[in-house]
Amino acid sequence: MAMDRKCQGVIVPVITPFTENGKIDSESVCRITDHLIAGGADGIFALGTTGEGASIPISEKKKMVQAVVDNAKNRILVYAGISSNCLDESIAIAEHFLDLGTDVLVAHVPSYFPLQEEEIFSYFVKLADRTAGPLMLYNIPATTRLSLSIDVTDKLSRHERIIGLKDSENTPGRLEAAIERFSGRSDFSYVVGCASLSAQGVALGAAGIVPSCANLYPRLYKALFECAQKGSMPDAEKLQEQTDHISLLYQRNRSLGQSIAALKAAMHSLGFCKPVVLPPLETLQKEDIARMQKQMATMTFS
Repeated sequence: MAMDRKCQGVIVPVITPFTENGKIDSESVCRITDHLIAGGADGIFALGTTGEGASIPISEKKKMVQAVVDNAKNRILVYAGISSNCLDESIAIAEHFLDLGTDVLVAHVPSYFPLQEEEIFSYFVKLADRTAGPLMLYNIPATTRLSLSIDVTDKLSRHERIIGLKDSENTPGRLEAAIERFSGRSDFSYVVGCASLSAQGVALGAAGIVPSCANLYPRLYKALFECAQKGSMPDAEKLQEQTDHISLLYQRNRSLGQSIAALKAAMHSLGFCKPVVLPPLETLQKEDIARMQKQMATMTFS
């Protein structure tokens, strides 16, 4: 399936802002969307891992995507997560998101049953066959406990609706092998899901990056992407160091889930949203939120 715009550049895995009672905070969605577009983002990915997609009821997922699409107003590509352990549920929500105006659907493997490679391949073929829009594969073994191999991805990439891979696996040699396999493709986009590999990945030929820290400072990642793409590696590496430093602010000594809560607190300190996360994650305590505000006040990046 041809797209008017290729999946590339800085794709921000946007946080999902909630009210105190756990509903979508549409006003905050608008603030954050405008912030990301003004910061040079090329895409917004809603309902991913950073967006707590696995914890949100379908009714609120629909509200989140509606708010992002409405505020994006075709200024930026909108990606929406449809991952579920139920194939029919993924297909139904995909149809709804496409009707709302979503540009690209994103899905990782179902994460309950251990799956063999042929089962992973078959699952994504079924999903792509039964959805009408472009589908980006999402590899994130940290949560699914399954790796989407490069060989299986290559086979899936021949499907007309499968247009890319967001790769959040950081095993030795994988980045280089994946980019060598996919970088020459005009019909398939390999995007780096490990923020610390952003500069290296783009320099090697990755089409895009998906860094959670770009919620805070999208301009830094836009500059990093552009420097790495044109080969200005000293500048790109300096920006990589800066963004890694910011990421540690909410990731150091925290699990993945705890880091999402801390990122929410950091966004709260900048006035974008409340620090609320949904169960099973836990919102930071007041003293931790206050500490995050003090730390954010020392940041001079923009």
